Amino acid sequence: KDKYKKGPGIEQEPLQEDFEDNDVEVITRQKVAALVIGVVGIVMVPALKIGCGLPPYLGMLLALGLMWLLTDVFGFQGHAAGDEEQGADHTGPPQGGVVSALKKVDLTGLLFFTGVLLAVGALDAAGVLSRYANFMNAICKGSAVKLATLLGLSSAVVDNVPLVEAAIDMFKGTTVDDPLWQLVALSAGTGGSVLSVGSIAGVTLMSMEHVGFMWYCRKVSVWAALGFFCGLGLYQLLRLTFG
Repeated sequence: KDKYKKGPGIEQEPLQEDFEDNDVEVITRQKVAALVIGVVGIVMVPALKIGCGLPPYLGMLLALGLMWLLTDVFGFQGHAAGDEEQGADHTGPPQGGVVSALKKVDLTGLLFFTGVLLAVGALDAAGVLSRYANFMNAICKGSAVKLATLLGLSSAVVDNVPLVEAAIDMFKGTTVDDPLWQLVALSAGTGGSVLSVGSIAGVTLMSMEHVGFMWYCRKVSVWAALGFFCGLGLYQLLRLTFG
């Protein structure tokens, strides 16, 4: 009995019971099939866009519907099976599979994306984006680097996803292989992190970790801005070096 006592000079026995009581996640055929179906559904979205012209959001909804249907047919329960074993009384549709996953969806992020995309659509319909594109062209005088810099700094205020969508609408006449698109992808991806409201990652950080906006500006914004400008400079250096 003394070997389990606590105190100086007394060696404690490792509590192996704690490790034995932990539940081990078992890999089953149903879980592997659900993983394969999910990956195939995601890959199917760009394939349908290229082959049939189906918008990506409709492709994702189709993949979700197929995933939902097949998991219900397979009887995939996921983490809801443990609740049923404990005697939880569920009425209505099955609580496992996609239903269980939807309960863990970050609704704040979804509403954030929905709001900004609707705002961008409204600005495009009102002709504001086209006027903003002409304004930036007049200021930058056709310089792709200056345009990308302005877009990157704009993405610190507006989320980078709708900003890229707006840039596609603003510069429809630009050729596909123009360096502007590479700079837009680089600047929008990195410039959005200069402020916490510029990307969904920053919004999620503020909501989950309770990080304040001013704290983010003091601790992160300077380094994010430095990385943004260094990235643009490195891109130009590579273009000058390799053409």
